[in-house]
Amino acid sequence: MNTKQKGRKLVKIILAQIRNELDKSAYEVSGSGAGLDKGDIRIPILDLVIEAKNCKTIQMANWVKQAEREGLGHSKTALMWRHPKSPQENPEVRVDISLDYFIELAARYKEPKIKVPDRELKWVLTTLKNAINQVLKKL
Repeated sequence: MNTKQKGRKLVKIILAQIRNELDKSAYEVSGSGAGLDKGDIRIPILDLVIEAKNCKTIQMANWVKQAEREGLGHSKTALMWRHPKSPQENPEVRVDISLDYFIELAARYKEPKIKVPDRELKWVLTTLKNAINQVLKKL
């Protein structure tokens, strides 16, 4: 199996798991980013570009630079790579993301500021609901 085939096999494994557990609209970038879409995998709900690596030798600094280039400066990027000592068939895949992006993702799991709506929030939400219902009736 050549290098390109090994890389594509890893992309398919990663993509299957992402589609199954996270985002059905995730897709493999055809031509490995030769067109307008860059990277190996795109996850639309996260605006994330993934660069996948399936190599015996870890070259983290080079891979991270490549992943950042693939993001074109406007998309979030992640590097996913197979641990070299894990099997090709059932690989241990590691993920590298920036600290800022990690904090952004982790912040989504914070406790909500308001656990029980107070009277003022309840009134605002009720007014919003009524306004939406009026708009829907007109459509």
